[in-house]
Amino acid sequence: MEWIRVLLFLVLAGTAGYYSLSAFYKRYQYLMLGAQEDRFDDRDARIGGFFKYVLGQAKVLAEPSGIAHMIIFYGFIIISIGAMDFFVFHLTGGHHIPGLGSDVFVFLHEMANILVLISLAIAALRRYVLKPMRLDVTMEAGLIVGMIAFLILTDYVFWGATDALDGHNPGFVAPVAGWVATSIFDGMSENSLTAVKEIFFWLHSAILFYFAVFIPRSKHLHMVGAMFNTYFRKTDATRPKGRLKKLDLEDESIEEFGVGRIDQFSWRQLLDGYACTECGRCHVNCPATLSGTELSPKYLILKMKDHLLTVGDTLVAQKAGTVTGADGTQVEVAATAELPMLIGDVYTENEIWACTTCRACEEACPVFNEHVDKIIDMRRYLVLTEGKAEPEINRAFQNLERQSNEWGQNRKTRGDWAKEMGVRTMAEVDGEVDWLYYVGSSASFDARNQKIAQAFATLLQEAGIDFAILGQEEESDGDTARRLGNEMLYQSLVEANIEIFKEYGIKKIVTTCPHAYNTFKNEYPDFGFELEVVLHHTELLAQLVDEGKLKPEHEVNHTLTFHDSCYLGRYNDIYTAPRYLISIIPGVKLVEMERNRNKSMCCGAGGGGLFKEDTGEQRINVMRTEQAMETGATAIGTACPYCMTMITDGTKAKNVEENLPVYDVVELLSMSVFGTEKH
Repeated sequence: MEWIRVLLFLVLAGTAGYYSLSAFYKRYQYLMLGAQEDRFDDRDARIGGFFKYVLGQAKVLAEPSGIAHMIIFYGFIIISIGAMDFFVFHLTGGHHIPGLGSDVFVFLHEMANILVLISLAIAALRRYVLKPMRLDVTMEAGLIVGMIAFLILTDYVFWGATDALDGHNPGFVAPVAGWVATSIFDGMSENSLTAVKEIFFWLHSAILFYFAVFIPRSKHLHMVGAMFNTYFRKTDATRPKGRLKKLDLEDESIEEFGVGRIDQFSWRQLLDGYACTECGRCHVNCPATLSGTELSPKYLILKMKDHLLTVGDTLVAQKAGTVTGADGTQVEVAATAELPMLIGDVYTENEIWACTTCRACEEACPVFNEHVDKIIDMRRYLVLTEGKAEPEINRAFQNLERQSNEWGQNRKTRGDWAKEMGVRTMAEVDGEVDWLYYVGSSASFDARNQKIAQAFATLLQEAGIDFAILGQEEESDGDTARRLGNEMLYQSLVEANIEIFKEYGIKKIVTTCPHAYNTFKNEYPDFGFELEVVLHHTELLAQLVDEGKLKPEHEVNHTLTFHDSCYLGRYNDIYTAPRYLISIIPGVKLVEMERNRNKSMCCGAGGGGLFKEDTGEQRINVMRTEQAMETGATAIGTACPYCMTMITDGTKAKNVEENLPVYDVVELLSMSVFGTEKH
């Protein structure tokens, strides 16, 4: 009888192992269809991140619901270790794996079972009763919860029957199994207990074997995919989160730029699909989703994964050149087999254009999915390969090509805002200054944002900083062109800027525009030009205040709420400098919005949003303005010209512009240094 049990177990285990490993291998084959990408550098940071984010569950625990997930994660590990002892114990006639039969492990295993059951109950309550927006009610999710619960219950029954047979009461070491033994099985005959034990051994084993087969075919593939995704994440040392991939536009062998088909994504981009936990954190943090557009970062990833699984076999066969026919013979597959295109067949163009590139989705994602790069790659395909873009986007491109600014203003007037201020240009000083103040297009041409540039220049003069601007020689930084998919235009602007920077020997740049800050600091190095210092104006101003070169003395009586720019905050982790400046201005009281710092909501301007038509049911900037109004603040603070435009428009839309003024932090500091009348 024993050898039959062992043989049957080995047959079932072998069958489950075969179907599990074959499914994992097929998923690996699909992954390798993607383009090459080097994610094997910076090993120390990757290993450290694995311990922090996989074993430490750091990003999972960023929200309270993550506690239950962490309990299930570690509980399942302990339960899996216990399962090995479970098999050995029954198949060897009562022998434990050394250490796993000890009171310590038995107690640990029992507690894991209890905590996981509680966590499963909480998960079921949230998903099926509370039904938060971010979670989908699916049969698969219910099946998983039910199977894990049944796995634990069969474990309790098996060990309870075992204890009852042995006349053993484990007491506090295994309270639930002990209760089953002494209460449910009390007085049951030895034959009946033996039968119960045998039945529940096979039930427990069947669930575990089914799990092994089911996991690679279900959303719980993330149990494996998330670990690899976390290890191969972007690391700050080699891939700053604000950097987009550079396209080689000089390679004449490349006929298509961007991503139009699933196999044009890199293997790391495809891995996101396997890693996705479907938790929906990205979904509820995305301004495009919340405003009612067609885009959801959650479904962006899931659609990609589903599409890959649908066409994967065809692509693998196409790559191999042959496929096995119904009669077992090898049939040649045409290398040009028609496959669905991503844009049109999987995603709509509205989805692709709705993204503000704010990275709220990536910040929230516990498994380091990278949504923005995929959207930019598909925009690149639309613009560079298919030559398609909305009229207002094409108009911005044309304006950039002709006048090097999105508004199409005469570039010769770029420095007019500074003519009466004694601000020098690089041409006038022949580059012999410490700092280039890169003004940017918005602060050069927009009347409201010119006040930001003027306030900053005045403070620099007050502090005795040796600086100049480029004036009419200044080119667009190119951020808008790049985020809207026009890499060719972006690179031409980069080349023009680098030529000017080199001509004047520029080493240090300060800018009031986070978008320019990000591209100069994180992206220009890809083009062979790296500045010694790139600072945002709030960073330099904080230094000048600390050095005593600027003294905020006059009171500015406002209860202020501060809006974090995405390209300053989530892209470059600059949260302290603007708040420090606010904190030292007499009379200003800071009240934070519920969504602040890395959880701040985008104003809607990023990713070229300032130059696109809204497609949502609500305007993102109005939603953000409403969040500011809820704080009871008497003024809104910003640190970005784009944000200034969007939030100001938001206050106008809400008819509160007179009672709720919007100031850049530099304007508030200027008021305090010079007195309100000077500003």
